[in-house]
Amino acid sequence: MSASDLIRVQKFFERGLFFFNKKEYPDACTNFKDALQINPNYLPARTHYALALAEQHKYVDAIKLLEEGRKLVPLRDDQQVEVLRLLGNICLIRQDYRAATYYLKAARKLDPQNSSLRLLMATCLCKSGDLSNGIDLLLESAKANA
Repeated sequence: MSASDLIRVQKFFERGLFFFNKKEYPDACTNFKDALQINPNYLPARTHYALALAEQHKYVDAIKLLEEGRKLVPLRDDQQVEVLRLLGNICLIRQDYRAATYYLKAARKLDPQNSSLRLLMATCLCKSGDLSNGIDLLLESAKANA
């Protein structure tokens, strides 16, 4: 990728962040999409694009975008955890607890000590009706933070 392409990607991304922070999500999506057309592997544009889609209740589109990104390029563990957390959170919002559990378990496997993942998983378990395991996980989280 040329230096001018990298600069264009960064400009589209920064413009997307500008609109995202102003809660102008359609304009943010346009800019993040433009950045990804130049560099499909640019993870910050992909994750922010997914967040902007989710803010517009386009959850399936956000999930597809993140899943596509997971397949494009090998991600570092910390990047994989972030993408899996986002996927789990979007599925939780959609009340698709089975998918949310799948993504959150995968994220926790990579980062078992992550307290925010533990709390998100506990929330998912409780909302899905598995109160016993959800409460156990909340208690585990409280002990870890004490």
